[in-house]
Amino acid sequence: MNPAIFREYDIRGLVGPDLDAEVVRVIAQAFGTRLVRAGGRSCALGRDVRHSSAPFADAVAEGLAATGLRVLDCGEVPTPVLYFGILELEADGGIMITGSHNPIDYNGLKICQGTLALSGDEIQDIRRIAEAGDFATGDGSRETVDVVPAYRSQLLARFSLKSKPLVAVDCGNGVAGPLVVSILEAAGCRLEALYCDPDGSFPNHLPDPEVPEYMRDLVAEVEKKQAAVGFGFDGDGDRLGVIDATGTKISADWLIAVFARDLLSRHPGGVIRYDVKCGDFLADDVRAHGGEPVMGRTGHSILKKDIKALNAVLGGELSGHIVFGREYHLIDDPIYCALKILSLMEQKNVSCRGLFEGIPETFATAEIKAPTPDDQKFRIVAELVEAFRAAGYDVIDIDGARVPVPEAQGWGLVRASNTTANLTLRFESRTREGLAQVRAIFVEQLARHPAIDLGRLRGAL
Repeated sequence: MNPAIFREYDIRGLVGPDLDAEVVRVIAQAFGTRLVRAGGRSCALGRDVRHSSAPFADAVAEGLAATGLRVLDCGEVPTPVLYFGILELEADGGIMITGSHNPIDYNGLKICQGTLALSGDEIQDIRRIAEAGDFATGDGSRETVDVVPAYRSQLLARFSLKSKPLVAVDCGNGVAGPLVVSILEAAGCRLEALYCDPDGSFPNHLPDPEVPEYMRDLVAEVEKKQAAVGFGFDGDGDRLGVIDATGTKISADWLIAVFARDLLSRHPGGVIRYDVKCGDFLADDVRAHGGEPVMGRTGHSILKKDIKALNAVLGGELSGHIVFGREYHLIDDPIYCALKILSLMEQKNVSCRGLFEGIPETFATAEIKAPTPDDQKFRIVAELVEAFRAAGYDVIDIDGARVPVPEAQGWGLVRASNTTANLTLRFESRTREGLAQVRAIFVEQLARHPAIDLGRLRGAL
């Protein structure tokens, strides 16, 4: 068993070399053991549309049942529906089989104990149990359950759009497609739907709304059909990308700001938790609207744990994971977020762009990925933290190196990806010249490490 598949937020690897049915069965048996020893009796199970996901679901169910657990098989559902199923079925945990937005030859497991996804040492504990073969035993079961009607009903009870907005959606042939279409139409939208038929070969593009290249068809559809807004969904349906009526992609930190403004009007003083990749403007805007901004590490599992610990009203990441802490189910659910955006547009009688009035325009890159070997990326980031400090910069090191650059009226970030063999970078400034200056400062430091592929960075501005 390749220990590298046990990553910070989930278990993920190449199908065949890293993951096959036997490996997946053993991992499920290890998690089942952990759950049973904590007093658990049942585990919900879901899967995405990748070709390996159905056979992996059989293997997971076998492994869980071997520990004595009752396996509640939700079938082919988006990740937020699996999370909802854990609550609805009062299950003690859950496993979602998904490769998320990774290439088609990848797959993985997102694992929850209770409703919170495991991370870090918790995932390593599953590895240790699997390697030791120290499994609980019992006579468990597997049954098919359908939580989609309850999930759909609770959303439609919250949202009804009288304005009948024209909305374009691109689901990238991921698992969320049919449910996105069904719910948005039932809520009152007129839809222009792209790639909403699930297909694990992802024939049109990988389902990742964070990548501009994969949003091009949605942008074109919004412009061609004069839609009010466009929504892009990732492969397992837990992240959202937004395109306004002009065809411009809305950065997720802007979405967090808009949701925060709305929530703080009802929860004054509330905590808004955001990740290190978000812009400086976000903390300023949260304070201006009476909230308490808290910066934290990147990672959907870490985000939700922090929201719960802080009793935050909202948490979000630049990647498009957005979680409502008090007014929803502590679930990163992009269908809920899409409906919330449409509802706010209707309530305020503004366009999508109009929701962001008062948020300062800055010059910022999207997230940039610089390929770097897995076995070197964390060491390199640690060295970069010290190099920036030696150069006289104050470094925020909670997750990589976030470096304020006062002379450029901006900041830069470099961190090691926990899911791929990359460093991830982002730069922002109040001026275009400042953005170039921040980039140059980072390139100078990064160029001292020949293991980093700087090709994408050099073409980023």
